[in-house]
Amino acid sequence: MIIAASFDLHDETMWENRALMYGDGVFETIRLVHNRMPLWAWHQQRLQQSCAYLQIKTPDLKAMAGLIQDQATESNAVIRLTVFRQQATRGYQPHSHACEWLMSQHPYQPQSHRQTLALADQRLTPQPILRAMKHLNRLPQILIANELCDKKVDDLVVLNQQDDVIETTCQNLLVIKNNQIYTPDMQYCGVEGVALSWLKRQLALNTVKLKLQDIKDSDAVMTANAIHGFRVVKSIKSLGSFQINHPICDRIHSLWQHLID
Repeated sequence: MIIAASFDLHDETMWENRALMYGDGVFETIRLVHNRMPLWAWHQQRLQQSCAYLQIKTPDLKAMAGLIQDQATESNAVIRLTVFRQQATRGYQPHSHACEWLMSQHPYQPQSHRQTLALADQRLTPQPILRAMKHLNRLPQILIANELCDKKVDDLVVLNQQDDVIETTCQNLLVIKNNQIYTPDMQYCGVEGVALSWLKRQLALNTVKLKLQDIKDSDAVMTANAIHGFRVVKSIKSLGSFQINHPICDRIHSLWQHLID
């Protein structure tokens, strides 16, 4: 449900907004825990960087944080903050740097801590200009996520056109081998989630190009996102099974639990 907006929700002219017409904006999906936002600093940083790149004025993020905590009707929920360019004239060319924003609340639905994955058939294409931001055009992710309907698994591992492992449909990947943590190089596509950015401040991670064989040879695999945190992967179809009680997995779980408690 919508809990706050920068505009009158009954204003029919807002149906012609640039978010709907062109995807001209960005969004953040935020976990609210006991009416706190543990990863807000990382959401805020990415939102500021994304808006700066798109040349959209960033809203008052201190006020946004206060609104989320004041307007949310549940203390444990998922909040989506969408920021988009204010409409000026029709057409692709932007004639304004001003922003509008929309805040919505959704139920937090816990998911299994042990996942079964499969490999996506479709590949990600290079998008070096857009790769670091959660922009409003998610068609590649939607097309890949459609495969979940047929594969009957929790999520899909997604590769790029060079057969490098990048991410899942909605999570980052961690690969553990010989007590080292590796995460895919996302220089040209993929999005580094705020949970992964947070973990890089806590532990030493190696960002490298990963192939499927690297995952197959690993000791343990985890996924990461802002909503569900860090979860172990028990198996990936065609690649095999992995440890689910690895000491590094336990360490990451402990750090995450301390953050959200």
